Amino acid sequence: MTTRVLPRLQPPDTSYWSILRLSLPIWISNLAIVGGATIDTLMTGHLGAQDLAGVAIGLAVTVSVFIALVGVMQGLSPIAGHHFGAANHKRIGYELHQTIWLAMCLSVIAIALMTYTPLWMTLTNAQGRVAEVASSFLIINAIGLPAAMCGRAYMALNAAVSHPKVAMWIALLMLLFKIPTNYAFIFGWWIIPGFGGAGCAISSTINAFLSCTLYWAIWHYDSFYAKMRQERICKPDLKALANLLRLGIPIGLSSFFEVTSFTFMTIFISRLGADIVSAHQIVSNLSSLFYMAPLAIGVTSSVLVAQSIGANSPQNARLATKRTLKFAICLAVCVALLLYFFKYFFLGLYTKDQEVIAVAASLIAFCSIYHVFDAINCVGSFAMRGYRITVLPMVLYGVFLWGFGLGFGSILAFTDYLTPEPLGAAGYWSAITGGLILSGSIVGIFAVRVAKKKELGQPVWIR
Repeated sequence: MTTRVLPRLQPPDTSYWSILRLSLPIWISNLAIVGGATIDTLMTGHLGAQDLAGVAIGLAVTVSVFIALVGVMQGLSPIAGHHFGAANHKRIGYELHQTIWLAMCLSVIAIALMTYTPLWMTLTNAQGRVAEVASSFLIINAIGLPAAMCGRAYMALNAAVSHPKVAMWIALLMLLFKIPTNYAFIFGWWIIPGFGGAGCAISSTINAFLSCTLYWAIWHYDSFYAKMRQERICKPDLKALANLLRLGIPIGLSSFFEVTSFTFMTIFISRLGADIVSAHQIVSNLSSLFYMAPLAIGVTSSVLVAQSIGANSPQNARLATKRTLKFAICLAVCVALLLYFFKYFFLGLYTKDQEVIAVAASLIAFCSIYHVFDAINCVGSFAMRGYRITVLPMVLYGVFLWGFGLGFGSILAFTDYLTPEPLGAAGYWSAITGGLILSGSIVGIFAVRVAKKKELGQPVWIR
């Protein structure tokens, strides 16, 4: 009688070089995706403040809805990472199919929310050309949402199996394609009429379907995924979907609180005038661009922790948590200094309007301060996702980013209860900075404590 010897599972490499190697393509792909919004802002900025304000509102609503629902699908990442670390490859393909089913269901909700434009125009008090651009932008973008949602499922899987370069190359290709199509649909070219700010959405919708098609083709024909693919399409599995939702709903709400703390700022600040919302949009876009680095490190942290737990190595998971946090903090300090001391260079890339630049320059100071704590927030919460702890970050984000950032920010922005006069946009930015400092500090401490308790085999009460 022979005894079957199971293969020894190998935990992932958690050296700083490995963190950089895995984070870099994730950063490039995320930067390319956000770069699409940057191109939208840069191009429509030359049409005038009205079109730029309309695109700003459209982007704010789109991102608010999209990120929240995509966040629900991010439950796939720690699940697939765990299966990959445990060498349970076939289960990865099964979970991907369930995530795509979930994406299609969530798309119905997203389309209904985005196409109900009277709600958003009322909230933003948008009128005239601004309302026309924003409404058209939302309706057109809604058409591409199912493809965009499915594409994000493939992105999450590629990161979870330490194969992020696929997403990087597709995102870069789509960014290159975005430039000429944006130009054609915004300003008009040959037989294509100019649609103004709404032309950005046409380009984005085309990109969404193209990128989803590329992800599907690579998944089905690349030999790397052969051991993960299912032989046929799997039917919806209520148990698997419930597991995805159990992890995904808190992640989705965390993403919603974090992203909408900025996008809702745009919606509320739009009441202060086109110049102010344009300045806010420029600084928000710059902040998003620089945030892509800690986001990439955060995804790397989640992947390495999940793979380490799957390989039954909590020691390796703790090492991954500590090193990704250190790496993110050092990088964030450098970025914050760069952003503050070269602010006029960055702002000059977006607009030549001196009134807009003056307002934006005053807001960048807040952005530079909170960037370090935002990085801790991101990496700490992603590391806890690797341990399948998602509720605590959600609660903290809700309290400090919505309750403190948006709630207290609204008081500072529109009333004189606490200040000699309403602070306007600066009121929101000062409140959100305070909220991120508090949230980042707590999340970072808890991430380190969870990693230590897991290594020692002690129970963790948080979820």
